[in-house]
Amino acid sequence: METEWSRVGTTRREKRVFYVHDLMNHPLVWIIIGVAGCGKTTIGRLLADRLDCDFLEGDRRHPVTNVRKMSAGLALTDGDRAAWLDDLAGEAARAAAAGREMVMSCSALRRSYRTQLSSVGRVQMVLPLVPAEVLLARLDSRQGHYMSKEMLESQIRAFETPSADEGVWEVDGMLHSDAVVTQITERRQQTWPELRQVWWRRL
Repeated sequence: METEWSRVGTTRREKRVFYVHDLMNHPLVWIIIGVAGCGKTTIGRLLADRLDCDFLEGDRRHPVTNVRKMSAGLALTDGDRAAWLDDLAGEAARAAAAGREMVMSCSALRRSYRTQLSSVGRVQMVLPLVPAEVLLARLDSRQGHYMSKEMLESQIRAFETPSADEGVWEVDGMLHSDAVVTQITERRQQTWPELRQVWWRRL
């Protein structure tokens, strides 16, 4: 039997419901992951600028005890990182709950760390791929940073390459940062066409 809905098609109200449903399925929190020197901060800041949203640099949220430990050339343990990860996961959860897009940088070396950060929902992680020798060369050119060559080598050894089921996007970290961000935003819009508007216009 033909219904009124089937004769007139989708109403404006129903279209709005479908549109809102689609918006509830796309990411709001973009986390740039990887070891020191892969470009997390530079790419993250540029992406946040393109998306007209906040950027949170994960390294700056480490407690002083962690910074002092790393400055002394000592690798952090899971216990050292626990409160730090809780803090970042809390920021991601608050942004997602508020419908506020944001970009974050975080090394997220282990799968368990990435699972914790993504468990809040509506998170997409992006990994810039950079060869180890380039990472070390970039570190040599840094001034006044607590990350040492030994610490970077420790991070490289500890990093657990994301498996396919994690859904992490990989980008070419050897490209200019602007080109990397363009890769991300183009894939973002191809995957979720409804993201053409900036986040605050979608609320």
